[in-house]
Amino acid sequence: MITIGTQTSSVYQLSTPSVGEKKAGDETLEASPSKTLGTGTEGVKVSLSDAGLQKAADDRRSNPNSDIEESGLPDQAQKLLKMIRELKQKIEEKQQEMQAVMADQNMSPEVKQAKVGTLQSELGTLTANLMTASNSLDKLSKNGTLSAAQAQQATQLAMKK
Repeated sequence: MITIGTQTSSVYQLSTPSVGEKKAGDETLEASPSKTLGTGTEGVKVSLSDAGLQKAADDRRSNPNSDIEESGLPDQAQKLLKMIRELKQKIEEKQQEMQAVMADQNMSPEVKQAKVGTLQSELGTLTANLMTASNSLDKLSKNGTLSAAQAQQATQLAMKK
């Protein structure tokens, strides 16, 4: 159920009671604009139920790049942003794998050194690929493919996990 409350202030004080009853766990929408002789401020508060919050979290997990797809950025920028996120995730996984190898006391020093060397090499490749993708995204903003606002939006999306 949605609850809407409105309050307007001027020379005369007007107040509108909320519509319907509020139940626990329901969505709530409160709008409370106030105007005082030519100056005004408005505020909106939206609360989702636990089920709504869970659905939003599930949607993000099912498509972690939905924010990129809904950004309105050109396709080339979206592809680069998705690649950047994928590379960051792979780098994080390799770092965790290297920490696990380093912490493994049952492995001989020679085997451990070989595995760490392989992981370091893979991390170097992933990091180089990440830098290339980031530079390509930067070129899009410098060559005019992205506006200043789109470049800022792309930067914010690239920083998210």
